Amino acid sequence: MGELYKNAPLVEAVFEIRFPPELSIETKRDEFYNKIRMEFPEINLPLVSDQEPYALKTYLFRNSKREKGVAYSINKFSYHCYKYYGFERFKEESLKYMKMFFEHFKIRDLDRTGLRYVNHIPIVTEGGVIPIERYLNFGYKLPDSIPEKYNLLHTVIFVKSGKGNLRVLVQYLKRPDPLQTEIILLDFDYFLEGKLSVSDIETYLNESHQYTKKIFEDLTTDEYKIIMSKEP
Repeated sequence: MGELYKNAPLVEAVFEIRFPPELSIETKRDEFYNKIRMEFPEINLPLVSDQEPYALKTYLFRNSKREKGVAYSINKFSYHCYKYYGFERFKEESLKYMKMFFEHFKIRDLDRTGLRYVNHIPIVTEGGVIPIERYLNFGYKLPDSIPEKYNLLHTVIFVKSGKGNLRVLVQYLKRPDPLQTEIILLDFDYFLEGKLSVSDIETYLNESHQYTKKIFEDLTTDEYKIIMSKEP
C-alpha cells in the first residue's frame, strides 16, 4: 500500500500473533522489555474499563517519534507501524521483534496471525452526502425505494478468503481535531486461525500481505488512485 502510492491514507499497519496463554510473560514482562527499552522508551499502560481480564490486556511500547511500537500480553504479541516505508521493511522489523519474543518466552505454537491496515481517507461531504463512489468500490444492493445517498456509514463484514478470513470495516467519521476533518475509515484485517507454527511465521505474513494488497487495490477506485499517486 504505502510502497505504491506517495499519498497513501495508511495511518497504521499491525501484524499480530496469538498463542496459548503463557503465564511467565506476566511475571517476566520487564525482562523482555529490557531488551527493547532503548528502541521503545514510551510505555502505554492498558485500560481496565471493560470486563477483559487484566493479564490478557497488552502493554504498548512506542519509540520516541511514535513511528512504531510493540505490544504484548500473556497470549498475544503485535508490531505496530505508524509511518509505513513499505512491506519489506515492515516485515523485517515485525519478524525481528517477534523472533526475539518467541525465543525469550519459548513460544512454539500459534493460534492466530493477523495482518491489519488502518486507512483514513480524507473526504468532504456534499450536502451532507458521503461521496463514497469517488473513493471506494463499495456499496449496498438496495431496492429502488431507498436512495443510494449515504449521510452516515458504518459497515463491518466478515468473509472467508483464501486460506484465511477477512474483516473489513468501512465507516464515515470526523476526526477529533480542531477542523473536524471528515474521513472514510477503511480498516481491514486478514487473519489465519488454527494450529499454526512459529517456524512458518514469515510464510503466514507473506501470504497475508498478498491478500491485503489485492484487497486495497480492488476496493479503491481509479479516481482515488490518481489522488494517492500525487505528492502529499
